[in-house]
Amino acid sequence: MKSRITQHMERLCSDKHAESAHCDVTSSRVQMINTPIPTELFHELETISSEYKRDINCLAGDFLTMALQEAIAHIPKDEKIYLDNVRYQHDREAASLHTKQCEFNAGGT
Repeated sequence: MKSRITQHMERLCSDKHAESAHCDVTSSRVQMINTPIPTELFHELETISSEYKRDINCLAGDFLTMALQEAIAHIPKDEKIYLDNVRYQHDREAASLHTKQCEFNAGGT
């Protein structure tokens, strides 16, 4: 069975000049990050991006997404439960902060 990354590369190669749409970088479901990668891999990514006419950031995001999904799928069950609880706490703290920032006092000065 081929990995998702292998399948993605095969699609890139078969649709080499398809001029496919660029990814959505404005959606609320997308987060932008800056991450260091080795120079040699950056140049490989740059080459793939230009040859297959894809946005370099979107292409990097595709590969990072697939790698993270695979990594998360291999987290041991007990550790995954622990990490889910940590994420739940982070989400609650973020929601609480958002609620505080959105408070409105109609009688305030």
